[in-house]
Amino acid sequence: MDNNNQALIPVVEPPAQPGLVGTFTLGLKVWGREMRRLITGQAKRHEVRQLEARLREEMAVLARLDASGQATPGPERDLCLRQVEMLKAEIARLRREEEATEPR
Repeated sequence: MDNNNQALIPVVEPPAQPGLVGTFTLGLKVWGREMRRLITGQAKRHEVRQLEARLREEMAVLARLDASGQATPGPERDLCLRQVEMLKAEIARLRREEEATEPR
């Protein structure tokens, strides 16, 4: 009867201590993940700044077109408006992604 009970009870072994090499490799993995997170965040912020600069340029072009006093909106103005909307949407998307992935 004791043999049956011993077979049913799992033997729990204590987790092995990682030692110097294990601790060092774990530290490198953590450091690598953090560096990847930081670099990715910086790249996204740089992309947002570039898109904002492009948005300012498109808004300036749109202002010049409106100041020229054209009676009917032409294809150039329509293209400019579409570019402005696309840039605003892309900037908003990147900011939402950044807020979602930012640690709290």
